[in-house]
Amino acid sequence: MTIADLTYFNKTEFLNKETKFLKKHNLVKLKSSKDLIIEVPYSTTNNFCHCQIYSHPFIYLHRDAYDNLQKVISEASKLALKIKIWDGFRPFEAQSFMADKYPQMVEGGYVSHPKNGIATHVRGIAVDLTLVDHQNNELDMGTYFDEMNEKAHHNTSDLSEVQKKNRQILIELMTQKADFELYDNEWWHYNLKIFQRNKNNEIHQALPLQDKIYPKITEPFTELLSSEVQEFYNHYGQNYHFNHRSIFKRIFNKITKNLKK
Repeated sequence: MTIADLTYFNKTEFLNKETKFLKKHNLVKLKSSKDLIIEVPYSTTNNFCHCQIYSHPFIYLHRDAYDNLQKVISEASKLALKIKIWDGFRPFEAQSFMADKYPQMVEGGYVSHPKNGIATHVRGIAVDLTLVDHQNNELDMGTYFDEMNEKAHHNTSDLSEVQKKNRQILIELMTQKADFELYDNEWWHYNLKIFQRNKNNEIHQALPLQDKIYPKITEPFTELLSSEVQEFYNHYGQNYHFNHRSIFKRIFNKITKNLKK
């Protein structure tokens, strides 16, 4: 369900709840513009979890992160570039779901478990983003978003000169034109640099329209998914690309066939 599916009265109720939610947690809702493209894979099934995590395609950021992002957008436009953002604030429960269901992603340093107290998405101070040209084509960064392997790391040597240049442009925009810091394992992930992380600024409250989609996934499905992923992970070892579409398609087809039995 999205806000477009709501009746007038429910929509008004949602907007009232959203306003209170944003004010309480010092969050800002991002809006698309000529220089900012919003695309939220976690509101669809097209993500590494292969299931819908958010019930709506909205992105929120902590006010400080939002203000710094505006600097990045402004500076990028001077280079005839736009920003595409995939994720910002992530509910505590959603972050826990990802970490609990895919422990190998936690061990690999790609997903942070919120119980460790340092998760940034749950505070709204992390942003996943990339650069696009004037025709809305993503610049080549060497991997897709959430392609969790060594090629996504900043220190990888497995990049073309163009890919290196594109990543460097993003790094300079985020770290020199604004107060973000990069995350070593993911070229798309940046955290607000100066921010005191404590239990008081973890946001446990769900989004206003959050239907808690992720816990509704049946346990047999998630167990089957985990076992199939582990099987491929064991087979491919360190060369296993979790987000590799052809592999995941094979996994998903096998799971679907089993569920129909």
